[in-house]
Amino acid sequence: MKLLAQDVAQGNPASTNSKRYRWIICFLLFLITVNNYMDRQMLSIVVPTISTEFRLTASDIAFIINAFLLMYGIGQVFSGRFMDWIGPRRGFTWSVLLWSLASIFTSVARTAFGFGFFRLLLGAAESGNFAAGVKVLSELFPANERTTAVGFFASGVSVGALLTPPLGAYLIVHYGWQFAFVAVGIPGLFWILAWRSLYKAAPSLPKSSGTPRVTVRSTEITAQEAALEQSRRWSFLLRHRLVWSIIVGRFVEEPVGWFFFSWLPFYLKNYRATSLIHIGLLLTIPFFTLDMGFLAGGWAASRLMKNGWSLDRTRRTLVGLSAVCMMSTLLAMAAPTVLGFVLLISVATFGHGSWSSNVMAMPADVLPHHSVGTLYGMTAACGSMGSILFTVIAGRLIDVQHSFNTVFVIAGVLPLVGAILMFAVAGKVQRLPSLASY
Repeated sequence: MKLLAQDVAQGNPASTNSKRYRWIICFLLFLITVNNYMDRQMLSIVVPTISTEFRLTASDIAFIINAFLLMYGIGQVFSGRFMDWIGPRRGFTWSVLLWSLASIFTSVARTAFGFGFFRLLLGAAESGNFAAGVKVLSELFPANERTTAVGFFASGVSVGALLTPPLGAYLIVHYGWQFAFVAVGIPGLFWILAWRSLYKAAPSLPKSSGTPRVTVRSTEITAQEAALEQSRRWSFLLRHRLVWSIIVGRFVEEPVGWFFFSWLPFYLKNYRATSLIHIGLLLTIPFFTLDMGFLAGGWAASRLMKNGWSLDRTRRTLVGLSAVCMMSTLLAMAAPTVLGFVLLISVATFGHGSWSSNVMAMPADVLPHHSVGTLYGMTAACGSMGSILFTVIAGRLIDVQHSFNTVFVIAGVLPLVGAILMFAVAGKVQRLPSLASY
């Protein structure tokens, strides 16, 4: 590793363009994505403890969750342009530094406002992870390796989600909730050292005739031209009902996913009398089935289209089936045992994963590649807005009713409502004309 860093610093083409170098950088991106999700998910594991210690209401918890969602949603709209402007080397450095410090300093919070402030900083910083990571991989990897690299990088999400419940529960029980936040924040600071040592910005990397490279920008454009192009693109996109259908779908369904990720530990501790250690172990199940849902939804879509199904029929069928899976939430609240509850919720998280893999692929289905990132950012922001609204409603209902029953009913029904609305708005799912022809 040390020799590789020296070679990169000296601009050695054999190192910077080697397969070994590319995959080391990809592995670094995988590691920081694991850390990203562990920092993000730790709050949900800590909530049962801090809600008791500081007498936080469900509405207080909703406020803390929404602080993250607000800035994460806003950040996703602008993070891509920020990384283009500052470059992924510096962009990643600042993002990881900010989210690591935000996680570490969450340990000093004592009020809902204090927790919310540090979660707001965390959301702003973490929104840059995927924008920077995909940009780096597009620069380093040839087309025939890029999909595999991006898949490995993105798999850090599920690994982080699986590791956090048992690790977080262990740290909280044995060392306290403050140490849990510090423990997941510190690795990011060490990662920055490796990143700054190994990765060099694309312009400084030598070209190699044997390794195809992707040019991110073929020509430099002025800020005014970029703003004009962006405004034209948004105007173009918002004219099409297919675009609005994806926005509607994510706005209505995505809150259910955030509900599972954010509220399950609180529910299991306060309403099912489950110990924190058992919560940590049990929650590996729904996060595992979530990952399986991502894989199954993508595989099924590819398989059906290879067998002659149209894009429209494939997306409608799989999104509809995913919504039906998520209705298992209605049965979960009546489950007599904690394990039965978790297994039924796991069916729902499988459905959420399958839904997400299909709906999040739709921008690439319907748009030319130069507009996909813009539409993804727009729809992600709308998904965050829907999640914020649902989180506020959930917190209020739990405080007033002292029960999760109504919230579980809403969570079970929303995906089906979202599927119906999305395809009613969409019309036929098909490719839209290019922005260049607009």
